[in-house]
Amino acid sequence: MSHSSPEIVSPESVGMSSQQLRRLDELVARHIESNAYQGNVVLVARHGQICHFAAAGKADDGVEMTTDAIFRLASMSKVPAAVAVLQLWERGLISLADPISAYLPEFATPQVAVCAPDGTYELRNASREITIHHLLSMTAGMTNTWWDGAFTHPAYGVVPALYAEAGVRDDMNAPDLTLEENIRAVATVPLIADPGEMFDYSNSSVDTLCRLVEVVSGSNYDDYQRAHILQPLGMDETWFFLPDEHRSRLAEVYWPGRDEKQTHNVQVGPLTLGPEGAHSPHHTYFSGAAGLHGTTHDYFKFAQMLLNKGEFGGERILSPAAVGLMTSNQIGDLDNWQLTQNKWGYMLDIQQGVNAAPGSMHYLGGPGAYSWQGYFSTKFVNNPALDTVILTMTTPAADGALPHNLRLIAAATAAVVD
Repeated sequence: MSHSSPEIVSPESVGMSSQQLRRLDELVARHIESNAYQGNVVLVARHGQICHFAAAGKADDGVEMTTDAIFRLASMSKVPAAVAVLQLWERGLISLADPISAYLPEFATPQVAVCAPDGTYELRNASREITIHHLLSMTAGMTNTWWDGAFTHPAYGVVPALYAEAGVRDDMNAPDLTLEENIRAVATVPLIADPGEMFDYSNSSVDTLCRLVEVVSGSNYDDYQRAHILQPLGMDETWFFLPDEHRSRLAEVYWPGRDEKQTHNVQVGPLTLGPEGAHSPHHTYFSGAAGLHGTTHDYFKFAQMLLNKGEFGGERILSPAAVGLMTSNQIGDLDNWQLTQNKWGYMLDIQQGVNAAPGSMHYLGGPGAYSWQGYFSTKFVNNPALDTVILTMTTPAADGALPHNLRLIAAATAAVVD
């Protein structure tokens, strides 16, 4: 490893079963053999101590997976973005009830597209302004280019294409843009619903929040995140843009249905979506929605900070009050209907009930467990009731890794024996 290896304690010393954790290795071996994914890193911790940390398979053609492999974190980038916003809130610099137009005037007087099934639409003024809370809870009325035609709701046959026509970039690449330029384009596009009325999993919601951080802090989002989150946590192997000297550790992508490594994007709706961002020559777009790259151990530090209610390694990153907002239902009777059907806090998926079948998208280990995942098959789960952190980071392959990652989460949860 490029840095000193973290201490690994015996599972029994933290109330976990060595035998059950060995079954994780057996599961991973079976998954790789069946081409569920090409490579994998699994980390399990309890009571703040790592008791299982293993790598298997390959990170690239001819390159063995190692525990210090660097992954495209994709949507796992969203959780630090929420932390950045809540740091400003707890300092009294913003209110979560503030309209975003108080900081980004281009969002004043938002409009809603009233769409018909035939693709025609009319515009009307929104019933209320977009607030910071709406953006954090994915209820701002924003959507994505890549939801184009994905759902029966008429708006998805109209608004995603309007995003593309406006030049909005929300596709996990690294365009030759800045947050300021892209968010100005977002502000020109109508909403799919009145703010607060509909959940939509939207990258633009998050990047708007990152632009908010820039305006309030006076720093670009990369500098702010590094100074206030990454450096205090010792996350020195997490970046928006991968330094050349670490590129050899990048875990590459093997697209579902194809065995070969994929370095180019694929068409999803009107724009391309894919792994090119890690190889982009442009280093100006700091997408808190999907742009980070980092190691499993680095993200463990961040996840453990949340489980510790805002503190890690003697550094307080966030208040317990702010962590409480992130990890509790912020969308009422709505749910994350596009992806998991769970409740949503602030950039976190939350299991509330006991009726989620283990292995389903609902199941995170029990009520109160919370999680988020990335498009390239990475996932973390915190379980406050069991005091566990679980990360499973993969290079997706023919069958797609997510269902198998969910099985690993369930098996790791079952290793708790006290």
